[in-house]
Amino acid sequence: MDAGIINYAVYENGSEYLGMANVTLPNQSHKILTVNGAGIPGDIDLPVLGHKDAMRATFNFTDAPPAAYKLAEMRRHVIDIRAAHEEYDATAGKIVVRAYKHVLEIIPVTKNGGTVAPSAAQAASGEYTVLSQKDYIDGKLVGDYDPVHFKDIDNSGTDNLAAVRSALGK
Repeated sequence: MDAGIINYAVYENGSEYLGMANVTLPNQSHKILTVNGAGIPGDIDLPVLGHKDAMRATFNFTDAPPAAYKLAEMRRHVIDIRAAHEEYDATAGKIVVRAYKHVLEIIPVTKNGGTVAPSAAQAASGEYTVLSQKDYIDGKLVGDYDPVHFKDIDNSGTDNLAAVRSALGK
């Protein structure tokens, strides 16, 4: 039984702690082809294999740590979001902790400096374009979308763009 996130940490380049930030991970929406024509009474929307809309992520910092300014540097950042998820194993009668890791390659799009007010956190934030996303559960790769390198690997380990790369001679 899934319970939720116990806690998490944010790192750049796998080792540098970036402070506390609530992170909104990117949505992955497939590009759509609308198919119609002879023999089809209407339209059918089909997702285009391996092609997705642009992805964005948002980091909402509690205050305005140096990390918020560092992530605003106009360059590629490799970010690890590591989370401990709690599950309840009803058969064994115990709580299980699963390690989730989301690795994002990002470039800054916006920086919000937050609000300066007495007795309040500044709450800086930023929005970032996501170049690639890899997701792991307990060290197992469950998703790898990297359009720059023409790769879309799903939970089963299938690279949905392998046949397309082959057809293109790549």
